[in-house]
Amino acid sequence: MFSVLPYDSHLEARWDRFVMNESVNGTFLQTRRFLNYHPQERFKDASFMLESSGVIVAAFPGNITESGEWISHQGTTFGGPIISKHFYTAERVMHIMECAEEHLKGICKKFKMRPTSNLFSQEPTELLEYVLEHRGYRRQTELSAVCTLDACTDPLENCEKTCRSVFRKSLPFNLEYRDMTDAEMPEFYRHLCISKAKHNVKPVHTLEELLDLRHNRIAEEVKFRALWMRDPNAPQKETFTAGMMVFDFKQVNVRHAQYIAPNEEIHAFQPSTAIYVSVMREAAKEGFKKFSWGISTEDCGEYLNLPLFKFKESFGAKASLNLIYSKEF
Repeated sequence: MFSVLPYDSHLEARWDRFVMNESVNGTFLQTRRFLNYHPQERFKDASFMLESSGVIVAAFPGNITESGEWISHQGTTFGGPIISKHFYTAERVMHIMECAEEHLKGICKKFKMRPTSNLFSQEPTELLEYVLEHRGYRRQTELSAVCTLDACTDPLENCEKTCRSVFRKSLPFNLEYRDMTDAEMPEFYRHLCISKAKHNVKPVHTLEELLDLRHNRIAEEVKFRALWMRDPNAPQKETFTAGMMVFDFKQVNVRHAQYIAPNEEIHAFQPSTAIYVSVMREAAKEGFKKFSWGISTEDCGEYLNLPLFKFKESFGAKASLNLIYSKEF
């Protein structure tokens, strides 16, 4: 069996080193440098690690909800468990989950795990999936989407005919695609809030948190891109067309679209299509092999936003799954 090591701030460097360098399915989303952008009062942290003779074998980032449920972790897309490269065998993973459950049963009666999806893991996730199901977890699936990229192929060629036609409508409008400056970020965030409000939600991050992520916490993994439309009669005048926040999972060569903010006042062409093509073209040129779109479902996969998923499919995207496992004692 393994020893339980509850997370404490003095373990931050050790935790992050394990997640990024020693695990099969850790990403920057489970590091403390990312998770700690959340104010301490936002979540009741209940993260822990398992170790054997001083060696970390697994990390479980998680928090306790107001209802008393342990979730891994509400502050990130994927939580855990995060498993060591040297302990990713059937027998050891079964022992890891047995030990983790004994610990969790002492602090809650229900827990939910969101393992890193296969797309972002360095090793296939089938072993962990089997162990979780074998131990009686209920599985739910969220439908995501992913495009395959090739440096020698224009991503536009993989789009459906209707998508290519929609994109071509943007070509006469003198668009410039570039990195966003800090001064341009408030305009991006304003349009992001407008876009989210259409679905009665707000961005998970504040503008200040986005700037913190950009400059301090995950400066190497996050990018902000935008399209601007220049007035041909006044080149110095430009209009925000669309912006996107992307995450780079460099360990697996995947670029992920986290936020998109189109200018809803532009009707002559579709800003969302224009920036998606631009971002995917850049990603392909930079050597990324996959472009991740994120989920098209709500309520833990119970509801599928079919028009949204069909929009992604028009770019050549194929289905990918995010998995959720829950158990109650």
